Amino acid sequence: MKLPTGIPPRRCTLSIAVLALLAIAGCAGVAVKQAAGPALAPLPPLVTVGAVHYSIRPGLSDIRFLVYRAGPLAAFGHNHVIRASGIRGDLYLNRNFALSGFAFSLSLADLQVDAPADRAAEGADFAAQPSAAAIAGTLHNMLGPAVLDVTRYPDIRVRSVRLVGPEWGPEVTVRITLHGTEHQLSVPIALNHCGKLLTATGRFDIRQSDFGITPFSILGGGLQVADTVKVQFHIVAERD
Repeated sequence: MKLPTGIPPRRCTLSIAVLALLAIAGCAGVAVKQAAGPALAPLPPLVTVGAVHYSIRPGLSDIRFLVYRAGPLAAFGHNHVIRASGIRGDLYLNRNFALSGFAFSLSLADLQVDAPADRAAEGADFAAQPSAAAIAGTLHNMLGPAVLDVTRYPDIRVRSVRLVGPEWGPEVTVRITLHGTEHQLSVPIALNHCGKLLTATGRFDIRQSDFGITPFSILGGGLQVADTVKVQFHIVAERD
């Protein structure tokens, strides 16, 4: 799923063969599966009795994945902003806050790569806009069978495991299901109430390798996609 310097101009000495490899690969990860880790125990159902139900508002919510170039030849690649906006799910807020929980999913087919406004919002690391052809190649390779394999794994699912701390800023253990692999991590979240709306914001890092994906590299590792992906989220849910 992981998950932010300007890009200097390409050196004139870069060979035609190297340029061809970069054009074929785009900047997306061509990856192979790794052995999955131990299976996690099934989670109990969310506590819904006595809880206030909120529905996620897809039009007001988004998750951004910041993907970075790496390796000695990183200057010849691009960083990428990948945005997910089709987020759907539910949040249950309990009087005993520790019993609250949420579950949501997002369709990988709806991911948007390197929209100019998204890149501009993320600052200098994303200042150079890739060409339309490079963006199309990145999206094609990313969704294909070697990386996310959306035909077999069409979505990312996120489920809360436990909430610890104050309601305005809990530490949440979440279970993420991506590419047929489950992985848990702790995420600090800021919660804000405004009328019937509840907004959750935060950021955390994931590693592609935690989900059985080996980050793409070519030229003997000279040009790579970094394993770590930075994730930023802004989730808005509305009370029934």
